[in-house]
Amino acid sequence: MALAPSDAEVRVRFAPSPTGYLHVGGVRTLLFNWLYAKNRGGKLILRIEDTDQKRSTRESEQLMMSDIHGLDIDYDEGPDKPGPYGPYRQSERMGIYADHARKLLDAGKAFYCFCTDEEITRKREVAMKMGKQPLYDGTCRKVSRAEADARLKKGDKAGIRFMAPDQDIAFDDAVRGTVTFKAGTIGDFMITRTPTDEELEKGLGDGLGMPVYNFAVVVDDALMKINHVLRAEEHLANTPKQIMLFEALGFPVPKFAHMAMVLGSDRQKLSKRNGDTSTHDYLAKGFLPDAMLNFLSLLGWWPPAELKPASGHPEILSRAELIRTFSLDGLQKAAAVFDMQKLLWMNSFYIKALSGSEVAKLARPYFEASELPAVAEGVKKNSEAWLISVMEAVKGSVNLISELPQAAAFLFGAEGELDASAKEVLSQPTAGDVVKAFEAALQARPEKLTEQDVADIQKEVGAKTSSKGKLLFMPMRVAATGQAHGPELKLVIPLLGREGVLKRVNLVKRQMGLA
Repeated sequence: MALAPSDAEVRVRFAPSPTGYLHVGGVRTLLFNWLYAKNRGGKLILRIEDTDQKRSTRESEQLMMSDIHGLDIDYDEGPDKPGPYGPYRQSERMGIYADHARKLLDAGKAFYCFCTDEEITRKREVAMKMGKQPLYDGTCRKVSRAEADARLKKGDKAGIRFMAPDQDIAFDDAVRGTVTFKAGTIGDFMITRTPTDEELEKGLGDGLGMPVYNFAVVVDDALMKINHVLRAEEHLANTPKQIMLFEALGFPVPKFAHMAMVLGSDRQKLSKRNGDTSTHDYLAKGFLPDAMLNFLSLLGWWPPAELKPASGHPEILSRAELIRTFSLDGLQKAAAVFDMQKLLWMNSFYIKALSGSEVAKLARPYFEASELPAVAEGVKKNSEAWLISVMEAVKGSVNLISELPQAAAFLFGAEGELDASAKEVLSQPTAGDVVKAFEAALQARPEKLTEQDVADIQKEVGAKTSSKGKLLFMPMRVAATGQAHGPELKLVIPLLGREGVLKRVNLVKRQMGLA
């Protein structure tokens, strides 16, 4: 087996089918290829596998690429980044596939197959009933080239089948070690499909039929000089067929790394139901790109033990740290689990690490689109500096950027009925005295309040009511914000101002029956 030279520049690829937005399972594959290329000073190629004309559209391609750009992942060659080995859409490479299919035909390594889908299905069912492996029975392998050409000229339709050699296929996988597929387990397989009337009329596939996945992939990887193939475990079964084709065409075989499967929290295959929704949806909800990439990087890979992340947390790694430490040695064999709660926690960690101005920039569209009129109008009326201060106060209480308008609603005058936890706080015997003392202390202060004013008020109310701890600051919190939980009062009260807080205290008093 002729392997790609180990000293060559690392070239990897991400090759999705454009059927809509990019799902997170695909993002993980993209991410690992990107990290490996960056770590090794190599190149990442984006190749669009759009030979399925019914499902693949340019609109879907744009949606998918918008997700890649939204994650701020850069590639070196692709449909919008011309390189020396283009074109980078399979639909634009049909002549290339036809040329290589002819090479295999002319070398006697492939043959025309006139069997219909119905015939193949029937033969497969018969073999399975007899307890045999449902491999192609070689019917058309016996048809000479001259006879095949005559049948084609007469109007018969045929795809092209590769003659699978009867030998073991073994390769070293960077994750799984030596993998061997025994001789006789892989029958002759199609490399082009039998063309339809429509395809023949349009000239698609040069009359040889549309290329099958395994064939197109091999031709593309070879001609684009891909020497490392990092992909999901589900592609492991395709590898022996691809190795056969690399060797039959005289191409070097790339190094393979088949990454562990990702399961949902229910231990089932990742799907829309348990986490594998589109990247677009995640970003729209307010997940940060860096948090998503950090989370996905730890699904099936683990950094070296000696790494001490600058964040202080072993699982919070910057892009620079991921790039510097990523290696194929860290890829795990065991299936990874997509834990949504962990992703939310990680996203909250990243939000807290941002400055108030950074959070304000990200959050403004959510505020302006809020269904709460007080919030949507208030964000337009108040200054940017005020919004930044609001973000500093509330950013630590959310998991998603999209949650910020609701978390900050009380600061915009969007008061509502006290919830159960707030009512429970006010039901304490001393709560009424604390609220009254809090109101009196506020009335004696200037309109603009500082953090020191808040500290002084708390001391004064505590001394006047003999209340301490939660019995002191919880009623004050509910009186000032209408909520039992939330940002520190020293951050909130200066934002509201004395009159704003007094207004809320009066609302709470009325609901307590103290007014």
